Amino acid sequence: MTLTRRLIILVASCIAFAILVVSLVFGMLGRNALIAQAEGQAQVVARIIAESARLSEVSLEEAQEVVTDVLTTLALTANHVEQVATPGVSDRFAEIVARGNLDSIWLIDSDLRILASSVGDYGSVINGQTLPETLSRDALRGLVSGRRYSVDFGPAVDGVRYVGVRAGPGRALIVGQSVRALDAVRAANSVPVLMEAMLNRNDIISIEVLDDQQKSLAQVGAEKTPKDLVGLPTETISTGEATSEIRERHLWVSAPIRDQAGIVIGAVMIQMSNQQLNQLLSNLLVYGVGSAALVFAAGATIASVSARRIARPVLAMTTAAREIEGRSFHPESLDPLTGRRDEIGTLARVFQDMAVKVQRREEDLEAEVRARTLELEQKNALLEESARRVEAELQAAKSLQAAMLPESLPVNPAYAGKASMVPAREMGGDFYDFFPLDERRLGLVIADVSGKGVPAAFFMAISRTVLQASALDGGTPGDCLVRANEVLCARNPMEMFVTAFYAILDIETGELAYANGGHNPPLIIRRGDGSVAELPGTGGMALGVMPAMPYGDKIAHLAVGDTLFLYTDGISEAMDGAGREFGEARIEATLRDSAVRPVDAVLSAVTGAVAAFVAGAPQSDDITCLVVRYLGPPGDAIVS
Repeated sequence: MTLTRRLIILVASCIAFAILVVSLVFGMLGRNALIAQAEGQAQVVARIIAESARLSEVSLEEAQEVVTDVLTTLALTANHVEQVATPGVSDRFAEIVARGNLDSIWLIDSDLRILASSVGDYGSVINGQTLPETLSRDALRGLVSGRRYSVDFGPAVDGVRYVGVRAGPGRALIVGQSVRALDAVRAANSVPVLMEAMLNRNDIISIEVLDDQQKSLAQVGAEKTPKDLVGLPTETISTGEATSEIRERHLWVSAPIRDQAGIVIGAVMIQMSNQQLNQLLSNLLVYGVGSAALVFAAGATIASVSARRIARPVLAMTTAAREIEGRSFHPESLDPLTGRRDEIGTLARVFQDMAVKVQRREEDLEAEVRARTLELEQKNALLEESARRVEAELQAAKSLQAAMLPESLPVNPAYAGKASMVPAREMGGDFYDFFPLDERRLGLVIADVSGKGVPAAFFMAISRTVLQASALDGGTPGDCLVRANEVLCARNPMEMFVTAFYAILDIETGELAYANGGHNPPLIIRRGDGSVAELPGTGGMALGVMPAMPYGDKIAHLAVGDTLFLYTDGISEAMDGAGREFGEARIEATLRDSAVRPVDAVLSAVTGAVAAFVAGAPQSDDITCLVVRYLGPPGDAIVS
């Protein structure tokens, strides 16, 4: 993607993203404002309900007081009627009840007997037993005795409120009026009516009033508070704060109801439609997306024009860079840019100077490369010639080294043997040797020089010559190693050393005298049971390390048919691709079935097992081994 397109997309995207973020922020603020407004409305409703309930009680009390005053006035009026015309007073009472809204009128004497009534002439009724039992007898006696002028008998009984007045000496007038007319007033001013009036206003769907124990006192609307929302009024009652929760398509708001002292005495749960809230968010989203699209288009256009103006000099320098790569650059092509006084002009001038210097350096470098290439070709030719000479000399040295080592033992009916040495490099540091010391003794040597390559091969030749010369001087194997060690320590400028095993086999008796100078202990394969065992060590150190070192001797006996296997650590330490060593245990396992094999087969079995184990892994050391089988005295020798 080009720089121009990236600038266009970056600028337009940043503007559009900013608009979307602002729209979302305003949407969230609007949502929170609507929720806060709903909570405020719920608190207003709660205050209205609380105040309405209080005013309803006050209004009823005042209405009852008015009723009491009216009853008292009517009782006095009826008393005047009774004073005007005593005969037929019951008929007058009945007329008053019929014309007004009184329920009953009674005239009683000092014995609480009914003298006249709006419901007929009772005559003399003893102890006023027809009067309601709820009328206080003490209050009635206070009226007829003259101690009290009027008495309000308190709350209504069976829907009738009674008031009494004194009606002359020894008499009292009782007036009763039904208060059921106040039920309409109570109903008209009740909280449910007020709640019904609030429904469907400001998206209110249902209202429920709860006391401080969350018991429902009044509820209007289609739904009661769901059980899973009982935590809202609980929190409101405990904290005194309005709470809200959005559930599906509705907004539930809980607000506290307080008494005149400000104490929370309940809560009101209001269910409101969140259609207005959703509509606000939808409008903000539409406006935000639309504005973002318009601004994105405008920003893309502006960014496109600006980006082209900005990118044009960059494209010119890009073209110049390609021309430099193709060696067709002309410095004057950047002159229109170098005349500018802004950052682009500075960059163009630096680029032009750099391009000129690069061109000159390339020309100088090409000339230098041509000269160095010619010189290198000449030196390579000399090196190749030298390498060919060295290779030829190494091959010749390898052939000479191989020729130095005997491949098989001298022909003798008392023994048979086979040897092999495979160097890790062109030339090896291992060697073996066998030579007759006299008619009945055979000298056997196997050794491993430290290091590899040409130095090891030279030290190997020296060590072989020294060991053979020392052996021919006579003495025990230990004496031979002592003399050889002194010579090698005296002529060892590179401080190399060699591990060596030297043995003398008596072909008449099978006695094997040997000394070990730090070498791997050879193995004896017994013909009788096919067992494999190491020769005990003699405790000697490698040759060439330190002069005046002692080397001890030991003697082993070979039975007829026993086989002696000598080897270097190139066999036991041969490694596969995973870095695991072949080890002495595998050598012994390979030799257990070799007691009756020909010596050639024994040697091939070991080298073949090593090759199979390493499975093509690089050879890290020379692989050398020597197999000697004792066949018995020359006159009694067996066939190998």
